[in-house]
Amino acid sequence: MKSFFLEKILPYIIAPIYWLFTRTWRIKESGPENVLQNYVHAGKPCLYAHWHGDELVLIGYYSYRRLAVLSSLSKDGTIMAKTLSLLGYQIFRGSSSKGGARGLIGLIRAVKKDSQAALAVDGPKGPIYVVKPGIVELAWKTGAPIVPVRTFAKNSWFIPRAWNKCYVPKPFARVEVKYADAIFSEEPKADSREVKLNELCDDIAKALNEILPS
Repeated sequence: MKSFFLEKILPYIIAPIYWLFTRTWRIKESGPENVLQNYVHAGKPCLYAHWHGDELVLIGYYSYRRLAVLSSLSKDGTIMAKTLSLLGYQIFRGSSSKGGARGLIGLIRAVKKDSQAALAVDGPKGPIYVVKPGIVELAWKTGAPIVPVRTFAKNSWFIPRAWNKCYVPKPFARVEVKYADAIFSEEPKADSREVKLNELCDDIAKALNEILPS
């Protein structure tokens, strides 16, 4: 009975309450004009790269845009997957720790069909602010650019003891969603693949860390 409630009923409670809560935020977007016009507003295929700690803000911000995202295969992941689905996301199950290949294949197919995708690049378990290679592999397989994005809010609640410094802005908080320039990369030859992979992970981390609050 408990499992049934958590997986089948709880998401229907969480999703509308969370969506209504996020509508109280006063959100300001900023970033390069071509990124805002072509990807954020026009919806051209791209891969949004963000730190795991910004996830609870971005879930509300991107709701009902049909973004493709990953959700883990755990029980908590099942609850999250259903909740995200109710918030208008395309869900693919898997993570970098389990079922990653299956999840990545789902994202590749979605992006090739003109969807956008979003990944917490230091997830699912850290270490914090270290970019995992999944987003680079996804970019190479789809040809889609990587768009770094950060969020900032002064009036927030932080999740106690969360490894990722996850936070939720308080009602009516001013929230900044800031983008960096898109990062383009073609899949390299096998002999330079690992070097290029590490370089791009470093480039993404640098771009994210250089996005600062106003």
